[in-house]
Amino acid sequence: MSDPTTQLLAANRRGTHSAKWDLLAAPYGEGAISLSVADIEFQTAPVVSAAVIDAAQRANYGYTEVFADFYQAATRWQKSHHQWEVESDSATFFPRIIEAVSAVLSWRTRTYGRPLRVVTLAPYYSPILEVVHRWDAEVTPVRMDFANQPATFDILALEKALIDADLLLWCNPHNPSGRVWQTQELRQVAQLCQDNQVLVISDDIHADFTTEGHKYAPLAKVAPRLWEDGLLLQCASPGKTFAMAGLEAAVIFGAPQLLCALEDEKRKLGLHNPNYFAIPAAIAAWTRSDQWAEELRLYVNKNLTNTREALLNRCPELSITATEGTFLQWIDASKYLSEPEDLERIQTRSRVLITPGADFGPGYQHFFRLNVAVPSPVLREGIDRLSHALTNL
Repeated sequence: MSDPTTQLLAANRRGTHSAKWDLLAAPYGEGAISLSVADIEFQTAPVVSAAVIDAAQRANYGYTEVFADFYQAATRWQKSHHQWEVESDSATFFPRIIEAVSAVLSWRTRTYGRPLRVVTLAPYYSPILEVVHRWDAEVTPVRMDFANQPATFDILALEKALIDADLLLWCNPHNPSGRVWQTQELRQVAQLCQDNQVLVISDDIHADFTTEGHKYAPLAKVAPRLWEDGLLLQCASPGKTFAMAGLEAAVIFGAPQLLCALEDEKRKLGLHNPNYFAIPAAIAAWTRSDQWAEELRLYVNKNLTNTREALLNRCPELSITATEGTFLQWIDASKYLSEPEDLERIQTRSRVLITPGADFGPGYQHFFRLNVAVPSPVLREGIDRLSHALTNL
């Protein structure tokens, strides 16, 4: 394996209409460091940018469609990286996973003639939960336990919540905790959903990032019966791995009868043609960027280790959940934060942006999420400034 820094180039996204930098970080000044939104701060793989540049040079950006080569690329990545063999006709395109979730909510709400009953683990990714609430769904969160490592959840509480539920929103690796669910855990969850006939949407957008000793497995691979019975939608995207979330290319895998209904709902919502650049970028990412993605994973894992050590050295009373997957760290700072405004004070003083725990559900106001997928010199400075602010409130 070559040095994991050889192909990774820092990205400068200021002045590009960036949500992370030009919206959220701008109020904190020119020297602000953003360790918040889960975008990686590196340029994408060279073959991906080359595919986008080639498409741009054609100088005509008309309507495009999704063809077999996109689905072949998506299934090829699953097979080569996650040892899951899935057929191309078991996949459908969506711009974003959040739109697929909304499509499912629309379809099932209309079918049942009532708001849905939705279960999810807490903490949770709030933009998807916002969509769920806007469909007037009744949400039952099952709180994770961070008292011990690895973080886990009460399987009996989940079993109770799934009785009479319609939908389970699952996430693997879990955002924000970074848990990579073990095979036995996945089988237990699948059996509960099978018993209660609960549809599962498994959002696995961070699947390409795992730390040493941990192996991601798609729920569809572990629980084929759930898949075959049309109770599972397995979601994937190159967005996180290849810094291309803004190009909007995702794939939803499922049994034929489930995909047929989902595709119909997609058309009802007016989701037709993909972004002009989305398809060539995704194909390049999933077919010719294996080595680059592995180098990025190794770099991120080194950042995770170094950040954990630096934070605990400077702020020993932090409780940092062990990250098994993703490029995120979930941190309990309750020993340092006494007032609701303290987290904002820390960001203002350090000019380092983090994601407040309150964004992931009630009861997490003393937590924050840290994104370490940034060049290590920038990360070190950010951690120094953040640690100083935490210990000098």
